[in-house]
Parts: sequence; C-alpha cells; structure tokens
Amino acid sequence: MDKLRLKIYIFIISAFLGKADAIHAQFIHSKAEVRGMFPSNTRDLWINQLCGTIDNKHVVDMTIGTDGRQCKGFYTLRSSNTTFYFEGQDIEQHLKLVELNQDFRMTGFIFGKYDGEILEGQWMNSDKQMVLPMHLKLVKTFSEYSGDQCKTSHWQKIFRGKINDRHIKIQIIKDQLNFTWLVEEDRIKFKDLLPGKGTRIESFQLNYKNSVFNKKWIVVDTAALDKIDIVYLDENGYEVTTGLKEEASLKFECYEYADYRSRLECIRPVSANKKFNVWMENTLKDWMQHRLKEMETFENHDAGTRERWVISANGWVEVDLFMENMISGTVYMQDSWHNDTKKISFIYDLNAGKEMVLQDIFDNKFNSREYFRLVIPARKKEIQWNPEIKKWIDGQEFNYITLKEEGICFRTSFSTIYGEKEILIPYEQVELNLKNKNLLKDLLGK
Repeated sequence: MDKLRLKIYIFIISAFLGKADAIHAQFIHSKAEVRGMFPSNTRDLWINQLCGTIDNKHVVDMTIGTDGRQCKGFYTLRSSNTTFYFEGQDIEQHLKLVELNQDFRMTGFIFGKYDGEILEGQWMNSDKQMVLPMHLKLVKTFSEYSGDQCKTSHWQKIFRGKINDRHIKIQIIKDQLNFTWLVEEDRIKFKDLLPGKGTRIESFQLNYKNSVFNKKWIVVDTAALDKIDIVYLDENGYEVTTGLKEEASLKFECYEYADYRSRLECIRPVSANKKFNVWMENTLKDWMQHRLKEMETFENHDAGTRERWVISANGWVEVDLFMENMISGTVYMQDSWHNDTKKISFIYDLNAGKEMVLQDIFDNKFNSREYFRLVIPARKKEIQWNPEIKKWIDGQEFNYITLKEEGICFRTSFSTIYGEKEILIPYEQVELNLKNKNLLKDLLGK
C-alpha cells in the first residue's frame, strides 16, 4: 500500500470515530463525460445520477447513460474515491455490463434492472465467484444520499412506565426486521420474537396469560423512539393510548472502506455513556490501525482481473446484555490474510464508567478465578458434545467471559470450522457471593 492510500485510510478512520459526515468523492465526474462516451449522433440519450450501495454497505455515486440499447458510465466508491467504468447492453431495461478499472481492464460484471430511477441488480467479480447485491436510486445531487443503514436496522431500547398501576419494563432489540421483546411486568418476565414489516410505524400484539398487555397493541414509531405507545379500547369502546418513556438506548454505527483490492467494515455500538463510547472507539481504532500497517506489506498492483476485492477485513460487536447500568458483549475482528478471529469480551459498568473483570461482581471472600477454574472443566465433561467437535472442545479454555440475561457465559475461541461454543453458569449458582446485588437486581429477580 502506498503512503497516499495509507493517509486516506487513517483520515477516514478518524472521520468515522469522530462521527463526521459521509465523505464524498473529491473528483466529480460530469454528465458531459458520459455523453462523450457515446457517438455524437446518438439520439434519445438519458443520463442520470444514482446513489446506493454494493453489498448493502459500500456507498457508490454513479453517473449512467443509456439510449435504450447501449449503456455506459462510471461509478465511484465514496469512501476511497476509486472510480470504475462500465459499458454493455440495455435490453428492455435489463442491463448486462462489463466493469473496467481506470486502465480499462475488466474487473467485474453488473447485471440488473434499470428503469431510469432505480437500479436493482448484482455485482460480480471477473470469475463470477463473488456475487453481491447492488441497489441504487435516482438523486439530483450525490450529497442527498446517506449510506449509513446501521442505525435503522439494528438498535436496542429500554422503556419504563406504568400500565393499569403495574410497573412495566420493555426492552426491544431490533435486528433487521426482527424485534426481540424482553418484557417485565411487576417482576414477572416474558420473552418473544416477532417479525416487523419494515415500515416506519410498526405495531405488535403481546398475548401473555394474565398480562396487562392482553387485548392491547404496542405501537413503535421507528423514526421517533423516545417513547412507545400502548393502544387499547376502554370499557366504553373508546381508544386509549398510554406511553412508555425511553430509559436507555444502544444504537449501532457503521464504517466502511473500499478501494480496488481491499474492503473493510466496522460496526460498533454507541450508548449515551461517553466513556463507554471512547473505550469502544479505541478498541476498534487499534485494530484498524494494525490492519493498515499489515496491509502496507501487500504489493499494490492494479494489474489483473482477479485482483478485485481480494483483501477484506471485518470488525463487529455482539451484545449479550444491555441494561441501564451495564453492557456486556464481544468484539470480533477478522481479516482475509489471517486464519484466526480475534475476540475481546467485555463487561462494562456504565454507572462507574469503566471496564470490569469478572471478580468485580463478587465479594473479596470469593475467589472467582479459582472457583470457575474447577467448575468449567467439570461442566465440559458433563455436556454431551457432538463427537466431531469433542477433540476441539477438549483443547479449549472457555476464557471469553460475558454476562447474559440467564447467567455468566464462558465461550471458546472462534473456529472457522466449529464456530464457538459456550458454557452458561446461572446467577443463582453464585448469588450468595455477589458483591453488588443492585447492579444485577433485574437479572436476579430481587
């Protein structure tokens, strides 16, 4: 990697961690440039600007021209300002295009349907071994489009309030179109998974025995999540609406980078706690900077058709537990030039604003390290593992520790063959030794 590209990488990483706006291409290609790709006597030529994504993450700005038979143009990867050209057939709004780099060597294909406003299709590498979705839509200017879809597709919210004099806590975990509901009603807990419709206003019905939610609808406005509404009919048939206010939230932010050979994506959680956000930023920033230094060692040649996106790196966070006072989960980091997946498990005290180790939740008389050093091997022997992974399990330490709703979770490292396995120790098994029961009171049911 040359020094200029490294500087661009570091700049956009800083922009991501600093919550900067999307970076737009420095070199603006005009519609006149596309007009020049066609013969001067071409009639009925439509030239438009489109914006969207490849693989639902890499933002592209495209200028496309078609006369209803031939289609030509170019698109720019917004994060790196790398431009690709394309040309091919437009047969009844169906595109069959060849992608070319700036030296006009073939780098891939684009297939899809384009009606003048929306391009819906697929991008393929030259060997047609990598197939990625491509979604673009018509814009007046490239600056109209914002490519950060993470905030709307994945978030967690905690709401509290009273319904019919009962204390209610609702935690919603949204992941794509799925809504996981963790409901607590006067210390009685329910859990449900319900699909959404992908609309701005989502409505759900939770039917639990002897629950205050029977014959009521929960209405979620995904564009105004400071509260949710409980809607029902009173005894006179009139509609009544009761609101539950947001107490805590966790949203996710995306960062993506793509150039000719490499692409990188990071997804991180963001809370209202500034110290946690800084800790998470530093954790991912260290990983990204190490990846950049390693990528410098790769020879940077833009020569062959098989060089397109041969290098990739991904970092993401899976949250096991989110409460008003605590968050626990695992950071995963992997790349295409190493076989292993790096993991960092964490337990973070949002009230104190600091990371915790497992011993911090126990009193000083209890040696948690020694206790679990004996318990985990015993549990490994008790569990009936699949014979195919038994040998691998025997070599695992289960030393990635997080907290979950159900108990303390001990996980293995991540294997590309076996994935990861976990052993769960219920809180009730160690409840007498907990130092601060208020920290986990919602989990202990006290």
